Amino acid sequence: MSDLLKSDDENRVFSVNAMEETRSSVLQEQAFMFAEYEDALDIAATPTPPYQYARIEFDGPCSGRLGLVFPHSLLSELIGNMLGLEIDEIEQEDVPDALMELLNVVCGKFLVASFGSAVKFNLAIPTVSQMDAADWETQKRKPNTTVLLVEGEPVLFELSL
Repeated sequence: MSDLLKSDDENRVFSVNAMEETRSSVLQEQAFMFAEYEDALDIAATPTPPYQYARIEFDGPCSGRLGLVFPHSLLSELIGNMLGLEIDEIEQEDVPDALMELLNVVCGKFLVASFGSAVKFNLAIPTVSQMDAADWETQKRKPNTTVLLVEGEPVLFELSL
C-alpha cells in the first residue's frame, strides 16, 4: 500500500506530486500541449468565460473527486489535438466527450501513480458542465485547486481526497 493512506500531511504531499506529474504528462501525450505550474492566487487575469468543468469521482481504498476547468479559448486547440481534427472540423458534441476522455486518463494514471496497479478503484462516469466567471473565481480560491498555465492560459485542476 502506498504512503498516500498513512497521514493527512503525507497524503497531500504525495497526492500533489503524483497529480503534478500526471497532469503534465497526460496533456503532453494526449493533446500535445505543455503546462507550467502557477499559484492560483497569482493568476490575476480571468480568462474570458465560459469555461468547461469536467469532473469524475472515484472510490476504492480512498474516495475522492478530480476535476478540471478549461477556458473556452483553449478548447478548440485541445480537442483538435486530441482527436486529430482541424479546428473547423470540431463538432460541439466533441467537447464533452474529449474532456471526459482526458479526465478519465488523468484520473486513471493518477490513481496508478499513487497506489500502484494492483489496487482497484471504481470510477464514476465523468460529467461536464459550464461555469461562469464567478464560478471560476470561487473554484480558483479553493485549497484543493491548483493552476496550470497551458499554452499560456490558466487551467484549474481540483483534487479532493
